[in-house]
Amino acid sequence: MILASIFVCFCLASAFNYYRTRRQRKFVANLKGPFTWPLVGSMHKIVLLTQKNFFQHSSKYLAKYGILSRCWIFHRLFIPVADLELAKQLLQSESHQQTGHELMKDWLGNSLLCCPPEQWAQRHQRLATFFQTDNKLQLLKLLQEKAEQPFADLSVFAESREVFDAWQIMSPKVLDLILAVNCGFRPSDQYKQTFADLTELYRQRFLGLKSANRFTFWLGSPFVRRRQLRLIKRINNENKLVLNQCRQQQQVKNDSIAIKVDHIEAPIKLDHQALIDVLAASENLNNEQLLAELNTCNYLGYLLCSTTLCFALVQIARYPSVQQRCYEELRKEKEINLHELPYLEAVLKETLRLQPPQLIVQRQLSQDFAYTHSKVGDAALPIGAEVYINLYELQRSELTQHFDPERFLDPAAELLSFGLGPRQCPAQQFSLLLLKSLLAPLLLQFELLPFGDALRPNLRLAPGSRNGFQLSVKLR
Repeated sequence: MILASIFVCFCLASAFNYYRTRRQRKFVANLKGPFTWPLVGSMHKIVLLTQKNFFQHSSKYLAKYGILSRCWIFHRLFIPVADLELAKQLLQSESHQQTGHELMKDWLGNSLLCCPPEQWAQRHQRLATFFQTDNKLQLLKLLQEKAEQPFADLSVFAESREVFDAWQIMSPKVLDLILAVNCGFRPSDQYKQTFADLTELYRQRFLGLKSANRFTFWLGSPFVRRRQLRLIKRINNENKLVLNQCRQQQQVKNDSIAIKVDHIEAPIKLDHQALIDVLAASENLNNEQLLAELNTCNYLGYLLCSTTLCFALVQIARYPSVQQRCYEELRKEKEINLHELPYLEAVLKETLRLQPPQLIVQRQLSQDFAYTHSKVGDAALPIGAEVYINLYELQRSELTQHFDPERFLDPAAELLSFGLGPRQCPAQQFSLLLLKSLLAPLLLQFELLPFGDALRPNLRLAPGSRNGFQLSVKLR
């Protein structure tokens, strides 16, 4: 009797699920995809996906179902895309999509990534203005000063020719720069460690069954969740102190909303205008939104730039001709001019093409999206569909998997790693300057050697390597 009742309930739930998704099914009838089981859909495709096998399963999926397909998980419709023609239409659309980053909601809150569509344009413009106005000259000066600092920690490895993990050396330097630009202060060791620990915690949660949604994470990992909230609070407390300093300097009115924080010694503010100064001067951001915006820029800048820098170092070490040309370009300059290094920038762009730090670009359709396609034909994707643009497979299939920086010496060459259209990264040019400021002095001082084990790719929010980014150096 019990089994019969369960079977009847399952049939009713499956029928209801099929009925509620009937409109979406008509829209994607022209797309191939995995077998859809009653009620659960193609859940087996997600359950078997891990950080270690993501790239292997992704390639097999595309080979079997094509560069544009559909995949049902319960009532949710996923549209995996690795097609340049459709990806451009989706990325350049101004009003049809909104992004979702539920995994990071506790930390990034109602930031640019998660805010309502009607607020997005104004927030994006605020960040773009910060990175593109006269303040860019101050930021460039800051990067130049950092570029002149010696890599004392690498000298130890150069003497012994010992193999090391580039992530352990370069990611703290990237974090120092990101916090100096966005927060305007030199972070304490405790703050840096807290930030790195929280980022690592989220990277470990990615693609985990216990982190599938907020409820399963709360139920399956209560101690990890408590530690996560504790780290977030610690970071926000120090950010609030800096915010208070900014508002005092701007002489805000006495009736401004006070921010209560735990007793922490306030960090020393730097001289240049930082992103937090611009955000603090905004009248339409409350404290929660402001901190969420700041955390988002810090997190994305730290993780994505660190990932790109480490991949670039490994690629340069394994291509001696590329390294020699970078070195010759740098030696021509009497002093490092970050704007006048076209080949080094091409190396970084080629690294971003092969190893895009934001591997998947997500869009959830807020209305039906009509598209044209030379192979699939003219059709539309239904409202509610969740589109996942796989930049890793897309940029490799459209060009080649061979590392060739010269392709980006052509001004017409396209790079999708920063996005396209209205939602493209507002700090695109600044990110390249930051990466060059770290890479240029390192290549002048050291020769990169292709020692150590080959990369073992995995996906932990951003592409990485299970055995680190191994290489060695020697003094020039």
